[in-house]
Amino acid sequence: MQKKDSVNSRAAAIRANTVPAAEQLAPSRMITYDRPAAGRRIMFVGNSITRHSPKPDIGWVHDWGMAASDISRDYVHLLIRRIRELEPNAEFCIAQMADWERQYWQGMSILEQYREAAAFNPDVIIMRVVENVPRDRLDEHPFAPCYEELLGFLNPTGRARIIITTSFWPAGGVDEAIRLVARRSGHPLVELGDLGVQDEMKAIGLFEHAGVAAHPGDAGMAAIADAIWQAWQ
Repeated sequence: MQKKDSVNSRAAAIRANTVPAAEQLAPSRMITYDRPAAGRRIMFVGNSITRHSPKPDIGWVHDWGMAASDISRDYVHLLIRRIRELEPNAEFCIAQMADWERQYWQGMSILEQYREAAAFNPDVIIMRVVENVPRDRLDEHPFAPCYEELLGFLNPTGRARIIITTSFWPAGGVDEAIRLVARRSGHPLVELGDLGVQDEMKAIGLFEHAGVAAHPGDAGMAAIADAIWQAWQ
């Protein structure tokens, strides 16, 4: 019975992401920087959990990772603060790639809009793209080769250290494809799926829109940052 309940909770978590993948950010804001000095370059690659601009029609009026209570509490800025304690001159790039997720099979025709991110020439890449990948396209368009293409595009010299994560909400075949890529490449893999089935890790009760509320709240963001930090060290 416990196993059935666990399966049901994971299925419910997968269905919870009802925030549209389209138009999470204006194209001109998909790639942004925090560059106080010419230090080591760190790139965050993500989706709404990494950054989502205001969308009042779903009750989200902020411009940071959904659904943290403040910009300082999303996983990106929690990690920036930790990294800067060790590397005060570190530079950061946030690449919001929800558009790639929802049409990942389009290859270079969609990747070209992120050419500026590749030009950042990162030393470290934290990969958080997975949640918006349409599951119904996986048989027709296997995800692992496209994910590998994305990694190669963002890391053309092959010198960047890459940290890969699975989905906040368990993502079945997409997570399996990411695990396969991690095994092939040797990049460290951070498992996050257990977080998305715990209500206390979400922003439930803080937003009327169920999709927004299903996103990581402050506790979930802190847990994501902690898990990535363990792989960083």
